[in-house]
Amino acid sequence: MPVVSVIIPVYKVEKYLKRCLDCLLAQTMVDWQAICVDDGSPDRSPAILDEYAAKDSRITVIHKQNAGVSAARNDGINLANGKYIHFLDADDWIDADYLKCMVDVAEQYDADMVVSGFVSDNKYTKPIVYQKNHVAVGIWDKMRRTCALTDSYVWRYLFKSDFIKNNNLRFNTNLIAQEDTLFVLDAIALANKIVTVQGVYYHYMFNENSALNSRDAVHHARVKQQYQIGKKYRRDFARKHGIMMLWRMRKIFNLFR
Repeated sequence: MPVVSVIIPVYKVEKYLKRCLDCLLAQTMVDWQAICVDDGSPDRSPAILDEYAAKDSRITVIHKQNAGVSAARNDGINLANGKYIHFLDADDWIDADYLKCMVDVAEQYDADMVVSGFVSDNKYTKPIVYQKNHVAVGIWDKMRRTCALTDSYVWRYLFKSDFIKNNNLRFNTNLIAQEDTLFVLDAIALANKIVTVQGVYYHYMFNENSALNSRDAVHHARVKQQYQIGKKYRRDFARKHGIMMLWRMRKIFNLFR
């Protein structure tokens, strides 16, 4: 059984896919599996996946008709057999010691979830940097430390596989945006312990050609509407769990993470 199952949805990312796969091959932790879900990609991405899978048995490729990123991630969860699960976007990459550092902290603290900082290639997405490992247990501290009321990106987290599967956590296939908001907030509420990880980074890249950033007018309107769904979910989550002050002051609190 691999230590980590890395789930990678793939759609129209031929320009970036090799970099993503190469960052896995460069990991200092070698005991991983990659589940690459080709979501009916019309470009050269499927061929690139097959090329890498032929060279490394740790890479598994699923080819399917287009059904969206949520369905692709859910397919990956169903096939994952690692002790931990990480979601990696195909146009992003991770530090060479990312998986090792994340797993080491998860093991040290017996955490359901660990969360990394991240850096971005654009001025619109504010990076998150953790100065130390911090164990968060109560809902207030979990939400403050993860910054999930503003940044609920699923790719920042390493999850215990049993935690995801035993709680039947899955992505909402009706959403094309904000699906990770719902997943992450539900997971945070259920997690017994979450730990921030110092000094390791996920590298997020804004891809203007991604499915999420499509310039199709109808698609764009749907994405915009679903961002409001995500915002409402965060606000309702804060109200349900008695952390409305954190919701109102979330931008200020994020300065002290």
